[in-house]
Amino acid sequence: MNIKNKIKNEILSKCVPENKRKIGVEIEGFYYNNFFNRLPVDKKDAFSGVNLLKDIKSKNNNAYSYSLEPGGQLEWASSPSLSLWTIQEEYNQHKKIEDKLCKNNNLNRLYLSLEPFCSPDKIKLINSTKYRLMHDLFLKAADLGPWMMRNTTSVQLNVDYSSEKDANELAFIADSIQPLLSILFSNSAFMKGGPVGEANMRWTIWENTDPARCGSLFDHGIKTLETIVDDYANWIKNLKTIFKYKPNGGAALFKGTMEEMILSDKAQLSYHILSALHQSFTHVRFKKFLEIRAIDRPSKGQELAPAAFVAGLITSNKVKNKLLDVVSNWSTAERINLIQTANSISFSNKGPERKTVGDWLSFLSELCLEGLDDRENIYKIKNERPLIEPILNDLLINGPQTLQLQKKFKHSGLSLHNFLVESYLDSNITT
Repeated sequence: MNIKNKIKNEILSKCVPENKRKIGVEIEGFYYNNFFNRLPVDKKDAFSGVNLLKDIKSKNNNAYSYSLEPGGQLEWASSPSLSLWTIQEEYNQHKKIEDKLCKNNNLNRLYLSLEPFCSPDKIKLINSTKYRLMHDLFLKAADLGPWMMRNTTSVQLNVDYSSEKDANELAFIADSIQPLLSILFSNSAFMKGGPVGEANMRWTIWENTDPARCGSLFDHGIKTLETIVDDYANWIKNLKTIFKYKPNGGAALFKGTMEEMILSDKAQLSYHILSALHQSFTHVRFKKFLEIRAIDRPSKGQELAPAAFVAGLITSNKVKNKLLDVVSNWSTAERINLIQTANSISFSNKGPERKTVGDWLSFLSELCLEGLDDRENIYKIKNERPLIEPILNDLLINGPQTLQLQKKFKHSGLSLHNFLVESYLDSNITT
């Protein structure tokens, strides 16, 4: 049995016509009690993340869904949609439900992508064998895995592809520009009670979680445009397994490769292939669609901006082909340098072709708006420019939110606690 081809077939099993391509968005968030302490993930004598998940699910009669991340971060996931306006409407409905639950339970929200105060050892891990196995592995693999699991939030874009060729091209482009996307939408201004400076901390945390299964596709030798899906499937089958799902639910340790894990239960082949695909944590990864994962959770009111930016770049064939012509000419050395450069959010750093990061972001921004105009015609939808254009102008002029927030904090003269409470925490806390 050729497991590589089985994995590849699973990845390509849901291809859609070009004009039926849908997008999904997942958004994570931090929650706090009225003492500005993180909401406990699971605590019997206090309202917890588990309670929040249960309550918000009970109020949801819509197509979107919820889950809980390892440190109690709540994740909202939209339904797949042709238009980001449909997703915005769903998100607005979710916010109404969430607002009411937060008010009733004295919960507060912080719209940052990095926990500003607590270290991971102060945040209890969710009671899950799967997450415990991941945590134990990451402790051995690199330095910052616990920070990733418990102390970060993100926005994720899921995109359908129309064919193997399209999947190859989308993944190649997305993997090439992930460092630039991470810089532009960086929203991780504070860590351990202080400013991070020009560090792009969430990117750095993911780069130091598990080198064997995180990072860019490029880092794992998955870099040939014509064979991305093939190479990814081959890489997955040789990856070390973290866990295997049990027939009755839950997960257990499995010692061996993904191929060995999949073949250990041939009656559930497809199920275990999907499990294997979930155990890759690259910035760009395949399931039955493409996941783009390197972008920080945006500030309040800007949640759909990154999705609009990426959609404009890769879901219009006209713009996709223009961008593909550019990034396919970047050399190996240029791509390595760009990945390393993303550890800093300075727009003045050099990127490919000796152009600055700022120059490349301006170039991508122009293409993005062109692509959004094209999407209006392709999908017969309302133009999505308003979801990104004002925000984009601000970011290009004033820099990422990570820099903007630190500048405001410095000028406030307040302690970090009071600054966040007064300006960035949805709260009734008094200082």
